[in-house]
Amino acid sequence: MKEKIYPDKQKLYKLPWSTNESPIGWLEVTDICNIHCEGCYRLNRDGHKPFEQLKEEILLLKKWRNCDSITLAGGESLLHPNILDLVKFINNKGMKSVIITNGVALNMEILQKLKKAGLSGVNFHIDSTQNRPEFKGIKDVGEADVNTVRVKYARMVKKVKGLTTGFGITVDTNNLTDIPKFVQWGIENIHVVNSLSFKTFRGLLVEQGFEYFAGSKKIELKKDSLGYTIGPEKKDRITITSSDVYSTIKQNFPEYEANSYLSGTRDYKSLKWILGNVILNTKHKLFGALGKRSMEIIQTGYHFLFGTYPIHTKRRFGRSLFWLALFDKTVRKAFCNWLKYILVFPIRVFYPIKTLNIGIVQPPDLLPDGSCDMCEGCPDLCVFEGKLVNSCRLDEYIKYGCVLHVHSDTNS
Repeated sequence: MKEKIYPDKQKLYKLPWSTNESPIGWLEVTDICNIHCEGCYRLNRDGHKPFEQLKEEILLLKKWRNCDSITLAGGESLLHPNILDLVKFINNKGMKSVIITNGVALNMEILQKLKKAGLSGVNFHIDSTQNRPEFKGIKDVGEADVNTVRVKYARMVKKVKGLTTGFGITVDTNNLTDIPKFVQWGIENIHVVNSLSFKTFRGLLVEQGFEYFAGSKKIELKKDSLGYTIGPEKKDRITITSSDVYSTIKQNFPEYEANSYLSGTRDYKSLKWILGNVILNTKHKLFGALGKRSMEIIQTGYHFLFGTYPIHTKRRFGRSLFWLALFDKTVRKAFCNWLKYILVFPIRVFYPIKTLNIGIVQPPDLLPDGSCDMCEGCPDLCVFEGKLVNSCRLDEYIKYGCVLHVHSDTNS
């Protein structure tokens, strides 16, 4: 068994994002979906949001979040009847737009229309826990089955020039060991994939010893009360952390390294967001990664030039990334590895250099004292009744009017 390797906060760049300065504006366009995903935060309650309401929310996010891009989420965002008008509206307001989708409703026709409207990128959630039509009749869905579906959508997006493509999965104890296969798939398909993301499985635990309150009113929370309430039988599935995911990747891909993070609001040791950028070529050879200083230069430089912080970028920098070696020892190491590689066969200098972005997110954690550790400077705040709220807890606001407070038997 390989020894676990955990990230050192002191060697990572603390991302400068905050409530009023964030690269992302999170827009919940609908809670209707065409499949079911384990770990989903959203219940089907209200259907599609009206177009005029969504425009107001976009303007609020732009004003109070100073966001560089708007993420269209749900539910299944592609099902919204005004999805093209929303993308066009966002583009006209000078922001990027990125759709999160399971891909089931996507085809070349809608993709081309979205690009024409101004879409910047597509992020897919495709994993083995989904009841997808492509998995119908398959008894035990494996990584090979999932990768076949992923490649289909990655190639579809690639045909429409100018769009970024990302793929994400939810991680728990059942698929932690499959992470290296997913990363390897991303490396082998770097010509059509820009980013990979991992979100650890989380939920509000319904069991003896926890009492939930909406204000002063006690709530009888059940397994079907919210999209993310879970019973004691799933307790072990919420134990995986972002550091566990980092360790699993690092053990199998030594060249990988993280460069930046967001901490928790209650647990100063927690790493809620861990970002990294692997440097490789089109022959799937890994050289290293961007380091702490590179991310600092990118974030502050972009903010200086454009007034916002970036997370989605269409540009591929290629070998020009190696100029960062002047300031970043992590990139310097990658550059030296690349030089050794091309000196063996100089023709290799012509193999294009790419970066594979890897993001790890650990959503809310219920701590032993009943408090909740959220993401500091939450990048995924959305609008609810004119206020900015955590999108991962939106169901609580919709159903109870506020986030639930927790009392445990260890709490007075």
